[in-house]
Amino acid sequence: MGLLLKLALLGVALYAAWKTMSRWKGLYDRFVGPPPQPPMPEKPPSPAPAPQTAAARRPVIEETVPCRVCGAYLSSGAAKCGRPDCPLP
Repeated sequence: MGLLLKLALLGVALYAAWKTMSRWKGLYDRFVGPPPQPPMPEKPPSPAPAPQTAAARRPVIEETVPCRVCGAYLSSGAAKCGRPDCPLP
């Protein structure tokens, strides 16, 4: 027998077994009833959202300036860029 024929016969056998089992399960459920569903655990109540202040919602954006020596961008309130020859105070 060829491989294709064996595969086709295997497919037919699997299909027949599947249909037979589904039919038997349908008959069993009809006479006995479907299996009981496990009880779902109750979800705990979600905590109330914390009120947010205006400061907490507003993003902090600082002005940046480039260093004249190394070109790194620093906050305008920063003291130095870390180099010994930094001109920033």
